[in-house]
Amino acid sequence: MKEKQEKKADIREIVNVKSILVSGAVAIMPVLVYFLYCFMRNQLDETFVSNEIRLALFSVVFLFVLILSFREKGFFYNNDRHPGRFFGVYAAGLVLVLINCFVPDKLWLFLPLSVMLMLTSGLQTGVCSYMLLLYLQMMMTGAEPAVFFAYACVGMIGITLFSHLDIDFLFGVPLFSGLVLVFAALLTMEYVSSGCLQFDAFLYAAINVFVSFLVLTFALKYVSYHILHKNRDKYQEINDPEYALLTELKKTSQRAYYHAVHTAYFSEKIARMIGADEMLSKAGGYYHKIGKMRGTNNLKNALEIAKEYHFPPELVQLLKEYGGKNTVLRSKEAAIVILADAMVSSVMFLFEKDRNAALDYEQIVSVVFKKQMDSGILDYCDLTMEQMKRIRSMFAEETLYYDFLR
Repeated sequence: MKEKQEKKADIREIVNVKSILVSGAVAIMPVLVYFLYCFMRNQLDETFVSNEIRLALFSVVFLFVLILSFREKGFFYNNDRHPGRFFGVYAAGLVLVLINCFVPDKLWLFLPLSVMLMLTSGLQTGVCSYMLLLYLQMMMTGAEPAVFFAYACVGMIGITLFSHLDIDFLFGVPLFSGLVLVFAALLTMEYVSSGCLQFDAFLYAAINVFVSFLVLTFALKYVSYHILHKNRDKYQEINDPEYALLTELKKTSQRAYYHAVHTAYFSEKIARMIGADEMLSKAGGYYHKIGKMRGTNNLKNALEIAKEYHFPPELVQLLKEYGGKNTVLRSKEAAIVILADAMVSSVMFLFEKDRNAALDYEQIVSVVFKKQMDSGILDYCDLTMEQMKRIRSMFAEETLYYDFLR
């Protein structure tokens, strides 16, 4: 079984060649943009060559960080599954760089750019891509070092403040703090450059902050409603114990229903503990064996039901990872459901043999985890050893809850 998983993983790595090629094309774009910019302005001199070499080296570093982030799944909010979001923001950043060449440097909207680059990718990729675009901006405009320093600080401020948003995505305080610091950075930049602060400096800084507020508010609302919480209402619906599909499951098999309820309980609790998607994990616990409603608990039946009830794409993928014979287990949520299912199944089985048995839960946990680890099914999932250790401890400590499984 492990050999089959390794083959599938190798196939997946081959498929990722496409992502690598796309990443390479994205990384080289600043080099091409700078070449076209200098070509149109007839500035292909020695300075252009040295700048182009430095920019190319920076692009190589960015490419390395981008590929590593894809490989290590270092993207926030599952954006590694939707790389087009980051590439789209990055392309918009290149357009912004071109527009900035024709406006005063105090009006450059780099705060929204830094935040969106980070949110659509991850911390490392966000920082690297932002600094690359900022460096391209400096070369194209010949701006003073004070300008580079100010906008480098603006970007780091934005990335730092917004990198700690949780799934609720409450961004009011980070937004206000970021705008205040941007205003201060722009005034500091002007003072360092000219030695004084005139009315124009305050006006431009105020305009920058106001426009940044509008752009960021719109962008963050879009991310919240259309990306992060796009399926929240659907999850709340299908995770309701009185949902039609669950009540139908209860009529079909009470044992299967209660098994699903207990698995969902553990899946949600584990996800909350280790920072995984709670709604997805809970739904996986409820519906991981939903195929039984069509006679046999196989993937085909489960996917038919998922399509009929319009399950979110992430839940469909979880069902595939859980029940697919040729699908490598990757996500934390699928691994959580498998562990919760195995633990609930083991305890329920032992209680069915002897309802009044005094079980050694420590031993049961050890056996369940050893079996799952030895099977190789968890070899490629995103769970760390520290998270596995915390999950084991949680199962061993749930002694009171197991009485509900009698």
